[in-house]
Amino acid sequence: MSRIEAIAKVQLTVEITLDQPWGDDCAIGQLYRQAGESALKHFSNQVIKGCVGVKVVGEPKIIGIITEQK
Repeated sequence: MSRIEAIAKVQLTVEITLDQPWGDDCAIGQLYRQAGESALKHFSNQVIKGCVGVKVVGEPKIIGIITEQK
């Protein structure tokens, strides 16, 4: 009887909430760029670091930004 080996590649979507402050002088484009960069860094440092076979594919998709005037 023959034996079959298989390897699966799976892509997951992960949502990350960032609670870092941005000042009111931060342009919206800069905020989007920094949010994407921060999410990738956070995910890499907290989840991927030390994991074999795990990597980020694709670009971050910013789905929302909530502001509060203080």
